[in-house]
Amino acid sequence: MTLHVWGSLPVWVLLTVLVARLVTVRTQSASVSWLMVCCACVAVGLTVNQDDVLTVLAGITHEPNIADVVGRCLMVIGLFALAQSVEAAAHTARLLRAGRITACALVLVTLVVLFTLVDAPTPTTRFMVDYGDQWPTALYSAVEMTYIAIVIGRSARAVVREFRSGHGMGRIYWFFVVGAAAMVLLAVIAVGLDAAHVLGMSSVVAVLSVVYAPVFLASMVLLSIGSAGGVLPDAVREFRDWRDARRRFRVLEPELRRLQAAAGHEGLYFTNVWPRSQWRARLHRLSVEVEDRAREAGQAVPAAAMTTAAHSEETP
Repeated sequence: MTLHVWGSLPVWVLLTVLVARLVTVRTQSASVSWLMVCCACVAVGLTVNQDDVLTVLAGITHEPNIADVVGRCLMVIGLFALAQSVEAAAHTARLLRAGRITACALVLVTLVVLFTLVDAPTPTTRFMVDYGDQWPTALYSAVEMTYIAIVIGRSARAVVREFRSGHGMGRIYWFFVVGAAAMVLLAVIAVGLDAAHVLGMSSVVAVLSVVYAPVFLASMVLLSIGSAGGVLPDAVREFRDWRDARRRFRVLEPELRRLQAAAGHEGLYFTNVWPRSQWRARLHRLSVEVEDRAREAGQAVPAAAMTTAAHSEETP
């Protein structure tokens, strides 16, 4: 496997967990939604520039190295989404700012324009190695990495500011801060490689190439752990709550039917259509109606309904 495929593995793992969580629970916060977008874009962006994919895309578009620009554009979008996710977790207001979206769009357009200026007639999965001696190629890589360094650095600053304010971000987000620092260092190395390649400084290229691989892998692992740190514990807790809710549905729904017959009064629970994403509201409604029908029938309230109601009152 190539270096970028190795780097994509922690992102694929995180994406798999997030998709499984969404399929199961069907609800998620803005931070998690942005993180899913990030993982999807980054995982595909790091994986797309492989021989088989390169051949397929080249055959469809008649552009021999289209996979490289597709991968880089996906990385830009993915890291933009990661910044949005982390800043949402850090309670930063006004995430969807026109200036940020415009900057991201301009970077994407610039990448496409610079790519068209590169003389790269032969397909290759080592685009920067084979064609990095051209100025358009150097600018093409430098624009991508500079933008990524800026957005990730800004997000790391937001996390540090949140730590200092004492608002309770999990300590695991320090992995994100360290990973962001590694990503900024990676950007510096990449820009240095671009300049050295164009200027024909082969000894500098050799040294920086050796450093690039471990810094890249470290940044991807640390960013994956750090960005998932606030999400995965919540995902585990939500899955447990959802599993507990399913058990309560099985216990309380037959009990509600029995109590309705005893009380001679039906509520709205069985007439409503409950989307799966509304399982919390459904469980709360079920417990309320079980309590009401039990009191109307002069019977004891089932313990499961009382526990559910108490939990709903405690949950903000």
